[in-house]
Amino acid sequence: MTLAELTDELGRLFDAALEVEPAGGVNDAWAKVLAAHGVAPVGPAERAREQARLNLARGALPAEVAACAHVIVSRVGATAQLEALWRDIEPKYLSVATARPKSMFAFAIASAKEKSRASWQRPPGGYVIRCSQCGGPRLTAELACSFCGRGRLGT
Repeated sequence: MTLAELTDELGRLFDAALEVEPAGGVNDAWAKVLAAHGVAPVGPAERAREQARLNLARGALPAEVAACAHVIVSRVGATAQLEALWRDIEPKYLSVATARPKSMFAFAIASAKEKSRASWQRPPGGYVIRCSQCGGPRLTAELACSFCGRGRLGT
């Protein structure tokens, strides 16, 4: 297994782990992933304890994810490096799994307040010479109006 294949397989594992609903539970897709890697699911009592301790918003239990990652990495033969790899990955996984979305109502109020505070920026003003007959703006330095053809421009 190459490094690219290992990275892809671990990426698929983490994607599948983060799609588990309810948080810390076992849905059909996650049960298939556990079975494919030969990992036994965590027992109900320990699962409830871990769910309460970690306060997950979504995703599988980190212990199950780590066990699956261990199986994937052991195919490569780099099991000694797995501990260091998991120490780096686990906080990132937990930050994603415990992130709670903002409520839409609070977001709408905050964005409305932000819009009301922003002052409308008027484009820089300038003096526009207009034709005395049609009122069209003078677009060039020529004396004739570009719109109506009148020879003398006025304000």
